[in-house]
Amino acid sequence: MPAIRRFASPLFAPAFALVALSSLAGCDESNPSFFAPACPALDIPGSAADQFVYDGKSADIGSLVSHAQIASLSGDCERGPDGPHGHQTVRTRLSLAMNLTRGPAATSSTIDVPYFIVIMRDGKIVDKKVFTDSFRFPANVSTQSVRTNLRLIDLPATENMTQENPYTLEIGYQLTHGELGYNREHLAPVAFHSHTQ
Repeated sequence: MPAIRRFASPLFAPAFALVALSSLAGCDESNPSFFAPACPALDIPGSAADQFVYDGKSADIGSLVSHAQIASLSGDCERGPDGPHGHQTVRTRLSLAMNLTRGPAATSSTIDVPYFIVIMRDGKIVDKKVFTDSFRFPANVSTQSVRTNLRLIDLPATENMTQENPYTLEIGYQLTHGELGYNREHLAPVAFHSHTQ
């Protein structure tokens, strides 16, 4: 699956299953007849690629609690487990790389980062899950690069698993109305581009 990097500037229920693991793993190379199935398309809405949290007093730098910024999204696909009715599935493994800043108004050494994964088919939302990963800052450190837990997403497969996958995954921060409005008002549009690792 191509990685997506920040560029400045239901056949069965549940529709997908998610599991947290510790690291990305490669495809099964021990089976020479194995071909990676087609992955779903990926999208990171630019307005959901940053999360600024303020202490409520103002939107000045002195009131900043934290800033989370999506830097890249990486993952791969493999044949997943059979569904409850014997349907084949495609398992997509995803992890977000993020840049985190602890602001002057922070009162904790830990930042909780909520983000979503939405599954869409034919322009309609099939399912959505929201996760929160927590990251601790060492003493005297205000910025760091981190990676989220690995998420496993099992989707119904097409009859020919190498054909184009009909699903799209949208990934971004789970923002409040105020946080989303702040991004739209203050930030330049963010673009992401894909590349093969």
